[in-house]
Formats: sequence, structure tokens, C-alpha cells
Amino acid sequence: MSVAEWLVLVLILAAALIALVSSVGLMVMRDPFQRLHFIAPPATLSAAFVTVAVAIGSRDPQATFKAGMVAALLLAINGVVTHATARAARARGIRLADGAAPEEP
Repeated sequence: MSVAEWLVLVLILAAALIALVSSVGLMVMRDPFQRLHFIAPPATLSAAFVTVAVAIGSRDPQATFKAGMVAALLLAINGVVTHATARAARARGIRLADGAAPEEP
């Protein structure tokens, strides 16, 4: 295997490990507000690692462009989705794990 192939393998494995650790974090946390902290790494870091792996492993510029656009879209909407999820949980009256209501602004 060439150096480029090894680098692609390492990047893909790192992306998968980040997604796995974040999934475990989602299962372990007790309320939606705590779980929100674990949705960002796969959407940002894993997507970036996969994009770099595609850029290194693919000779097709169109594939690299598409992977980059997907990563940019995930990065752009990650904060919006996180905020909307927290706002919806708060509007529904979901309490924190200790039974307290979320802080008022």
C-alpha cells in the first residue's frame, strides 16, 4: 500500500471512531441538552476527515468537490440544527436530568 492509501485509511478510521465515540456519548447522556454536545463532532470532524480522504484517494476533482460541498453544508447547518433541537426541547418543557427546568434567559 502506498502512503496515500495508508493516509486515506487512517482518516476514514478516525472519522468512524469519532462517530462511534459520539454515538456512545449520545446513549450515555441523560437528557437532550447533554446529548446535543455529541452531535457536533461527527457532523464537523468526521465530515472533514472523509472529505480530505476523498481528496487524497480520488483522482476525480468532481468527487472531491462534491465531498467538500457536503462537508461545508454539514458545517453550516450543524449549529442551526443544534439550536433548533434545544429550542424545541425547551418549548416542550423537557427537563434537565436532575429534574430542574432549563435556565431562563
